[in-house]
Amino acid sequence: MNALKTIIIAVLVFNGFYSIKSWLSSDSPQGSYQLQSAPDIQAAEGFDLKALTAVAKEVRGGQELERKLNTEGGINNLDLNGDDKVDYLSVKEFGDPKSGKIGFAITTEPEKGEVQEIAEVTVEENGDRAEIQVVGNEQIYGSQAIYNDWTPIERATQPAQPTAQAGGAYPMYSSFFYPRPLYMSPFGYGYYPPFFSPFSMMAMGMYGSRMSGYRTTTVRQGANSHQRSSNKSIANPDKGKSANKGIKRSLKSPSKSQRAFKTQSNKNVRSGGFGRSKSPGASATRRQLPSSRSTGGFGSSRSRATSTGSFRSSSYGSRSFSFGK
Repeated sequence: MNALKTIIIAVLVFNGFYSIKSWLSSDSPQGSYQLQSAPDIQAAEGFDLKALTAVAKEVRGGQELERKLNTEGGINNLDLNGDDKVDYLSVKEFGDPKSGKIGFAITTEPEKGEVQEIAEVTVEENGDRAEIQVVGNEQIYGSQAIYNDWTPIERATQPAQPTAQAGGAYPMYSSFFYPRPLYMSPFGYGYYPPFFSPFSMMAMGMYGSRMSGYRTTTVRQGANSHQRSSNKSIANPDKGKSANKGIKRSLKSPSKSQRAFKTQSNKNVRSGGFGRSKSPGASATRRQLPSSRSTGGFGSSRSRATSTGSFRSSSYGSRSFSFGK
């Protein structure tokens, strides 16, 4: 009987030792915390084009539009690079206010130097009406993502200027076609105006509910009938611009390089927990459990705010344009 007990104890000790040895030498890092891949969210779900059409009726210039798009609680919930922070949207005006037709090109940088067109807004004079058309980028929204509406060319009243604490005053025009220099945003990845700080992405259900108010307006799907028959033509310099890297969300019609980047990114993301990595050839080196997870914005390359609230980057250091204080 004692011999049987001895044998059982010996077997248990051996099995325990073998299990511990196997766990320590497994492909999975010891006690590693492995992040789950980002949810397969369609990029188009984060920026509602119908809502953009409604917002375009409220502004009369590119700088005002850019500010509205990058204010927390607005219509922007776009997160192309999958960091759970809302992407900064830059606006560039094109066309000529004196000609009676202008446009706003909306882009973002999911990675530094990688410019991705999101949508374009064109506004054309038609008597005392401003005919508005919004066209979404085909890679993000697919083909025929077009909406239209109209609004008076002149504002009924001027909106209130922002406070100094919110970044200061900036030009707010009474008319879409007020003669002026075209606005070209100096801001992009890691270099932001004083009023902006990267904020967290909203849950898609909450965002959809918030956008429902814009869907009950007069915004219609399809091309604007006046612009379709007009002979006025202006060229969008950012039309069809495509980021080859940095986009981790799903696109309706991605380019070959965008598909390759997303596939490679998915391969590099490990499964959660303590199990084996899904990636082939994972290192058997043991690693320590990280003490905390990063909660940074677009990555470690982002600059911290200075005492005046502005953001600076060496690549944009020569730019002197800002929103004012």
